[in-house]
Amino acid sequence: ARVQRALEILGEEVPEHLAAAGRLRMEHKQASLEELGALADPPLTKDAVAGRIRRLLAMADKRAQDLGIPGTESNLSEDLADNMAG
Repeated sequence: ARVQRALEILGEEVPEHLAAAGRLRMEHKQASLEELGALADPPLTKDAVAGRIRRLLAMADKRAQDLGIPGTESNLSEDLADNMAG
């Protein structure tokens, strides 16, 4: 849900390599980071996938803050957001 929101916030402004990692996550919601890396073309390490998704979310949250709109955690329950932050 956060990745989808990030892509909505950034629209055309998202770098392709970050968008590709986000699309992989949305297409394979239950896959591990290692599995997502194997699905990438060219293949990526799980750390590379995690980093790209983390940068995508951070970029979207900064853009949302600059625009004064809800960020990527806006559609999550508080409990889930707290668990993800911890």
